[in-house]
Amino acid sequence: MASISCILFWAGVPLLIVLAVIAWFLETDRERARRWRRSGVSQREIARRLGCSRHRVVRLLAQPMT
Repeated sequence: MASISCILFWAGVPLLIVLAVIAWFLETDRERARRWRRSGVSQREIARRLGCSRHRVVRLLAQPMT
């Protein structure tokens, strides 16, 4: 019985990793900017990470969540 649980667990781990990577790739710039801002990252640093202007970051953060 323990071996079946172990097999199911180790079969599920790669699946969860794949799903996490897919979710990360599908994340929009606005979602990334908001997540980084909640973590305390400055607007200038967010702009550098996204490869855009600080003005665009301000607009992304000002957009309402839908």
